[in-house]
Amino acid sequence: MPFSMPKLLPLLLLALGTQVSHAQAPSPTTPATTLAPSDLKIVYFGSSVPFGQGATGKYGYPSRYSALLAQRAKAGLGAPWTTANISIPGDNTPKVLARWERDLPPQQGRYVVYALALGNEGIHEGGQPKFDQFKANMQVLLAKARAQGMVPVVTNSYTRNDYTAEDYAFIQQMNLLLHSWAVPTVNLLGAVDDGHGRWAAGYFDDGLHPNDLGHAELFHAWVPSLFDALRAGKPLPKRQATAGLSLAGGALRLVPEALVHPFTQVVSFRAKAPGTLLTLQDSTNTGRLSLGAQGQLIYTSAKAGRLTSTAHVADDKWHQVALTHYFARGETLLYLDGKLVGHLPEQLRTRQLTLGGSQAPAGAQYRNWLFYRSGMNEAEVRALAADSLLKSSLELYAPLNGRAALPAQLANLAQSTNVLVRVPSPAASPARRINTRRTAPAKTTTR
Repeated sequence: MPFSMPKLLPLLLLALGTQVSHAQAPSPTTPATTLAPSDLKIVYFGSSVPFGQGATGKYGYPSRYSALLAQRAKAGLGAPWTTANISIPGDNTPKVLARWERDLPPQQGRYVVYALALGNEGIHEGGQPKFDQFKANMQVLLAKARAQGMVPVVTNSYTRNDYTAEDYAFIQQMNLLLHSWAVPTVNLLGAVDDGHGRWAAGYFDDGLHPNDLGHAELFHAWVPSLFDALRAGKPLPKRQATAGLSLAGGALRLVPEALVHPFTQVVSFRAKAPGTLLTLQDSTNTGRLSLGAQGQLIYTSAKAGRLTSTAHVADDKWHQVALTHYFARGETLLYLDGKLVGHLPEQLRTRQLTLGGSQAPAGAQYRNWLFYRSGMNEAEVRALAADSLLKSSLELYAPLNGRAALPAQLANLAQSTNVLVRVPSPAASPARRINTRRTAPAKTTTR
């Protein structure tokens, strides 16, 4: 994994058994466009946080993600990716544009991660003009990458301890915009947000940078198989019309590809009886989303506590439930049809999610099951309730169209290689996989 970083990082990566080298810039007489890109190389191109500022030995979230890719390759779950990091502290979109030709093409990477943020752009001091500058320059950066045959990925803006409510609104607005662009994106804000646009307590080194724990949370927001899906030509997902799916006592199981900290789980349902809609297997116990005897939506935590809606939704109409968890700030929030039901203080380590099952409401139907590796704020949840398909950090998007042919009923359209597993009712035939390749969780722990 080639990295242009301080001396300690290569030693750490060598300890992980990964290849390390330092990229050499081509001579000024060598046209960068003559260099053929490597189909298995990712280049991180950003500022101080992707550089690793605040982390011990600069072992930041790009290093952690690169190590996960190496683990997956060793386990036969992904390609043998190599990575390089050409991030420079203090960079913003004008500075990256100024050094683009000099620094990026010589790396010969097929994939480039633009890891910039509104903070360095000057949003705190400049407001709307800096927002507009970032938006316009990011489009230029995307076009330049594509013109060179590269595949761009963009990380969303994240937190700073000097952000005001106005700054935070700009961050959320830009991230909603990035969710909708035709480019894979990573929701870093949802990993470390304290709810006001600042770092979660205990997760920052200084007001501008995360510490080791903060970098670990940013790492957890990455879909482990994103680049494998991109290499396979899997397109960005688009919202699909779906009639929904009845599981008839059976269930669908999702095993996330690696350790989960922040997450958002979303699904729409239609039911007219009480029962369990979905279970969330934690490291020690099981939480659940269910409909009570009076038709109310109930979240029962795997830790302790319960949230109950005032609305009765066992009415044979479609409803959407969103459960979002911020591990860093220790909070879970329950939304019903885009409206907040309540929140609980807790830290979850979700291992597995199961939709339906023998305790599900009789005759229940499901559609549009989504699983994100990041928390979501109220603006994002409202967008989901309005039928927008947000794509940042999306590991699962299963429309669950019962009118499609059997394998397509459980198709995962997200840019990941994870698959759903059908678990039949006890009276049915033994469980079978819908896809011959199963992506197991990687053995990566950070806390």
